[in-house]
Formats: sequence, structure tokens, C-alpha cells
Amino acid sequence: MLLYSSAQATEVVPLLVHRWGNFRCFSLCEMLLNMHISSDVTTLVALFAIVSPITSIPVFLSLTAGSTTKQRRVIAMQTAAVSGLTLIIAYFVGDIILKVLSIQIEAFRIAGALVIGAIGWSMVMGKQSSIFTAGKSGAMVVPLAIPLMAGPGAIATVIAIGNTDRGTVRAANLIIILILAALTGILLLAAAPIEKWLGEQGLMILTRIFGLLLLSIAVSTVMSSLTVYIHSL
Repeated sequence: MLLYSSAQATEVVPLLVHRWGNFRCFSLCEMLLNMHISSDVTTLVALFAIVSPITSIPVFLSLTAGSTTKQRRVIAMQTAAVSGLTLIIAYFVGDIILKVLSIQIEAFRIAGALVIGAIGWSMVMGKQSSIFTAGKSGAMVVPLAIPLMAGPGAIATVIAIGNTDRGTVRAANLIIILILAALTGILLLAAAPIEKWLGEQGLMILTRIFGLLLLSIAVSTVMSSLTVYIHSL
């Protein structure tokens, strides 16, 4: 038994096709939106792992020892702002700067790794590195923001991303960097409660452990950069 006459079918079929087309279009747009959000989350997680603000907490506590709570808050927010600004600059014009100065990205990574290695060595040995004597006002730039957070790995990553991104993707990645800077500030603001919870002995142990991790990261960065350079010859 036919539900529609031939005349009715002539009107109904185009309507169904139109609605089915709209449904397919909506499903496709939803799928693309989900893929884009998933890509953004992946980028944020990857950059968070590379920047690793948690690793900088012992350094932050060492540099701000004796500071008031208000001073620590100011330094934490300034450090987050400087690291975020550094990554934004690297994202948009980092490749241009390196090309103008004729600096290879691998050489830049090795230079940053040497600074990180010096910090890690001083933390492991329990010595006061000359990098730590720059004063609390300069600590937000070196070594906290650069090269611990906005280090060679993070800068090289955002430069590589910036070379391939175009249009709205650039705006999305800019927001990701801003979110990362905000998360960095929040973690540094939480350093004081962590210090109280760990105590002096716990903080000393944590500093040694993270110092060893920094030293390992530096050595790994140098090895990988040298490998890439040798293979490029």
C-alpha cells in the first residue's frame, strides 16, 4: 500500500533530500568541530608537558626564599606573563628572528639546554648557581620564565607550529598559549602551600630530584639536537 500518491511523492522526496542534506551537513560540521577541539586539547597538553611548570616550582621556591607572600604572588604572575609573551613572540616571529640572525634551531636548543643543565647541576649539588644570584626582580625572566618554562623545547615547538598554521588556527593556538600561561601562574601561586606541606627536608629532597630531572632534560636535548644536526649533514 502506497503512503503517498505520485503527486505527493514529488513534493515529499525533495523535502526529505533537503532535510537529509542538512542533517549530513550538521553532522559533518559537528564532527569537524569535535576534531578541532580535540586537536586544540592535544596541543595544550603537549605544550604543558614541554613547558612543565611543575618542574619550576622548586626553583621558584629557592629564588623567592625570604620573600613575602605578596612578593611571591607578584613574581609568580610576572613569570607567567613573561613566559607566555616569549612563546607568543616565538610563535609569530621566532622563525624570522632565527633566520635573520643565521641561528640554526638546533644550536638554539643546545644553548638553552646548557643553561638548564647549569641550573639542574646546582640544584643536585645543593650549590648556589650564579644564575640564582640575579636577584628576585630578575628571577621572573631568568631562569624562571626563560629558559625553564619558555625553554628551547617549548620555543622550538611553537616555532614549528607557527610555520604550518594559518588563519583561525593561529587564533586558536594563541588562546592555547594564553591558557598555558594562566595555568603556569596558578601552579606558581600554589608553591607556597606546597612548601609548607613538604617542610624544609621535603623541599630539599624535592629540589634534588627535580634538579636531576632538569639535568636529564638538558642532556637529552643536547643529544637529540646533535643527532638531528649530524643526520642533516
